[in-house]
Amino acid sequence: MIFYLSGTGNTRWVAESLSRSLGERLINVADVFDTDCRFKLCKDEIVGFCFPIHGWRPPKLMLDFISRLRVDDMWMSRPYSFAVCTVGDTSGEAMDIFSEDAYYYGSPIKTMFDIRMPNTYVGLPFMDVDSKTVEADKLEEAKQRLAEITERLKDREKVVDLKFRGEWQKINTRYLGALFVDCLLTDKPFSVDASLCVRCGKCAAVCPVDNIKGGVGELPIWKHNKKCMTCFACYHNCPKHAIRYGLMTSGKGQYRFTTPPQKE
Repeated sequence: MIFYLSGTGNTRWVAESLSRSLGERLINVADVFDTDCRFKLCKDEIVGFCFPIHGWRPPKLMLDFISRLRVDDMWMSRPYSFAVCTVGDTSGEAMDIFSEDAYYYGSPIKTMFDIRMPNTYVGLPFMDVDSKTVEADKLEEAKQRLAEITERLKDREKVVDLKFRGEWQKINTRYLGALFVDCLLTDKPFSVDASLCVRCGKCAAVCPVDNIKGGVGELPIWKHNKKCMTCFACYHNCPKHAIRYGLMTSGKGQYRFTTPPQKE
């Protein structure tokens, strides 16, 4: 079974591809988080985790989920396990944090990979989506990287292959990442331009943590329930670019995952 969390679709593409290639069932963490988070292993089943990197850290929801996850006979059967993260540029020590938490809560990770994908974070003045050229290059690179990872997972490799840790790993994750969690995981700056909004309900539908009240015919209202991951799925999926994050998104672009085209 593969547990995944995704905002704008990058990680969902990775998880769905791995699920098909490895013949594993796929479980959306956002869909099961409010359950008892208890699962039973089938014969020869493996355990995988796929998630994006937010602020050089694993998403808070993913860490909360791993603390609650209970897989029957995990320690006794010791299934093959892996984690794959998607990253816009660098991940720092994010996978170290996830691995440490997973081990502590009874889900040890034997294999870890990363895949670089187009940037989605637009919540700071100096951060924006990639240009179309960079986006296309990253998607082509990601397709090749995913094919490599898939084969290595089929071979049950036990390896940590993280190519995009970047420089200043500890500073980025332990210090800047801590500021990100404390100060930037908030939905308070979100608003909608009512003159542009067509009340399609897409923003509420795509929110992975059900943090937006709204639907067809309604203006979105953020619930301020402290669940927001600032994944910007609502912002990127708005067909009229009507959603704002304070002044931070002024003049910035949108990104929604599309399957990388096949090269001739």
